[in-house]
Amino acid sequence: MFGISGFELLIIVAFVLIVFGPDKLPELSRMLGKAMRTFKRAQEDMERVIRAEVYSPSADNDRAAANDHVEIKEEVQQATKAATIWASTEEDDEEEDEE
Repeated sequence: MFGISGFELLIIVAFVLIVFGPDKLPELSRMLGKAMRTFKRAQEDMERVIRAEVYSPSADNDRAAANDHVEIKEEVQQATKAATIWASTEEDDEEEDEE
């Protein structure tokens, strides 16, 4: 997996556990999962738009692709907003830890 051996992976997991602690780990995992799902949805939607643009044989498909593009643009904006919230939450958590 990514050229990482089992021992190296164990060291990384131990380091993450030490840095974030056992209390923050579940919350961090949830946020990471949500961010990955949002990114995956945006990627799939972008692929759909690209396929519609490249392989559209008629004007009807062009109109449908334009509508898809608007929907995807809104979803990307939502994903960006979610990522911004996630990043700001991370910064707030770090500030609280420093206090």
